[in-house]
Amino acid sequence: MNEQPVVIACIDAHPKSLSLLRAASNKARELGVAWAAIYVETPDHHILSRDARERILRFTAMAEQLGGNFIKQESSDPVSGISFIIQQFMETQSPVLHVFIGQTIREGFFNELRRSTAEKIARELEKYPLTVSFIPLSAASYTPSWFDRLQLQEIRPQDLLFALLSVAIAYGASELLRASVPHIEWRINAHNVTAFFLIASAITSLRCGLIPGLISAVLGFSLVNYAFIFPVGKFGIESTADGVSLSIFLVSSVAISLMGAYSRASNRALHQKEKRSEALHSLHRIASNTDTIDDALEVLHEELTHLLNMEVAFFMPKAAGSDKVELVYPRSTALDDRDQRALERCWDDVRRTGLGTVTFFKSDWRFEPLMTANGEIGVLGFKISSLIKLDSSFSRLLGALADQTAAILERIELTRLMSESHVREEREKLRAMLLSSVSHDLKTPLASIIGSLSIYKRMQNSGRLKQEIADELTDTALEEAQRLNSFISNILDMTRIESGDIQFNKDWVPIDEMLGQMPRRLRHHLTTSKLDIKDIPSEIEVQADQMMTEQMLQNVIENALKYSPAGSTVTIRCETEETELLIKIQDQGPGFPDEKLEAIFDKYERLKMSDSKVAGTGLGLAICKAVMEKQSGSILAINCPEGGAEFQLRFSKYRILNSERSKLI
Repeated sequence: MNEQPVVIACIDAHPKSLSLLRAASNKARELGVAWAAIYVETPDHHILSRDARERILRFTAMAEQLGGNFIKQESSDPVSGISFIIQQFMETQSPVLHVFIGQTIREGFFNELRRSTAEKIARELEKYPLTVSFIPLSAASYTPSWFDRLQLQEIRPQDLLFALLSVAIAYGASELLRASVPHIEWRINAHNVTAFFLIASAITSLRCGLIPGLISAVLGFSLVNYAFIFPVGKFGIESTADGVSLSIFLVSSVAISLMGAYSRASNRALHQKEKRSEALHSLHRIASNTDTIDDALEVLHEELTHLLNMEVAFFMPKAAGSDKVELVYPRSTALDDRDQRALERCWDDVRRTGLGTVTFFKSDWRFEPLMTANGEIGVLGFKISSLIKLDSSFSRLLGALADQTAAILERIELTRLMSESHVREEREKLRAMLLSSVSHDLKTPLASIIGSLSIYKRMQNSGRLKQEIADELTDTALEEAQRLNSFISNILDMTRIESGDIQFNKDWVPIDEMLGQMPRRLRHHLTTSKLDIKDIPSEIEVQADQMMTEQMLQNVIENALKYSPAGSTVTIRCETEETELLIKIQDQGPGFPDEKLEAIFDKYERLKMSDSKVAGTGLGLAICKAVMEKQSGSILAINCPEGGAEFQLRFSKYRILNSERSKLI
């Protein structure tokens, strides 16, 4: 150990022990000293869940990341283990200046009477000249305390009025009973009227809580003594039997009031817990449908505002590891200096601050840190109205909402990172496929061009170049250069379409004019095959980008010509349907394998085909599909029953000029 002052954070497997690490780190930085995190491994460590053990490992890494040391000490209990380590520091002339201890919220009547582990540690460390600070940690689950269950603070005027009314009704029922039975029988059964007042106490406590129930019990005791116990009309007891009966009645009334109030509070707590769980589930379900942090913050803000009926704001750092947080949603939120100090303390110490907390700053805001097992991601602020009742239940609700919000935001961020990783993987796959295409398909025509020109020059230099050989070599070089140009154009077109750089100018274009350009544009493919364009009416026009549509038609027809046998014919027909214009391009080739019909429009699909005799990048048909979809059209490939393949191009917007029948959809 270094001989210098230190700050200590005592942690355990609690999910929010991270706040202790951050508090110790900030304090050490403020004092300019070192700090360390202590974990005492007790025998109970070996029965911890796997999640708890992994959490401790993460805390170890987090402590080192924040610049602190992590110390593990084996001991029979946390108190003696921490005391031993503090003593070791003191003996090595490394004085401990400050110790941070997590204080878990104690739940239940007996737990509130018993000294907590944190208090035992603080008491043990009183013998050392150091400062001990408690960092409140939320409990793992919510169990209402004794006072929460009895709800002593919820006393309304109408509840007191109900207690008076119930006693009055019980008194009226007793008088009615006395008036309806003979005098002798009444004297014998006079004490039975206490049952009416017991019922009044039970109903009042079940409906209004403990204090109104006790008021009902005391009033009932007083009325029974005054009106039904001798001497009648006075407060007093002359008979021992009457005294015993009244005592039993009073004890019974108080017991019934306690049990009734406890049952009422328990039922309300269960109902409140169920309602809270439904709200958290609804919050998670709605926010889970969002894909970005901005969308999630908008949805979370709307839901939390509706659920709590108060102003809510989100604060997050500009960048990971930043020492400051700033308002991210909603932008209209305004904080004064006190609110800003509470916000900064919440982020720096990773602990709740503001209204209803130890760190108050006289603020109307309550700030909850957004923490996950991987660290803090921001702060959630609530502007609490004066009409809101601040109690432990409401405090736990705000903590649960903060935890749920943190989990949702972390999930979205992890999903984004996974999506980006997937995009990078897909980009690398496409890059590898493109490089494969470039290295094979683009290199092949380039090699033919180089070879033809090399032979041409060598034969010309040797004087053996004949005219027919020269024509053949130059034709070969020209044909391969045109093919190479087509390959490169397809790659560039596909890239521009996917990136959105191409803007489609939709004009009314005659279909016969575009198809009429095809023989000229494909003349180098028509040396061995024929192109038969059936009569296309000149009055048919489609709404499309002429340049891109002509390129698309050229790609489809070129594909049909390349895969057609020598001497065959590619036929083009045009048909008008009720809502679409249909162009059919049919070849006499081998057709497509049935399992490939849907995939032939995918990028680089030809690279997966066993038949690679016909060179190409596999982008031509993918470009055709993209162009048609950009223009609200579609393209389909089928195998003809008589043989060959047929491409069907459907344009959804067309018109027929100079005709009573005109279609524009």
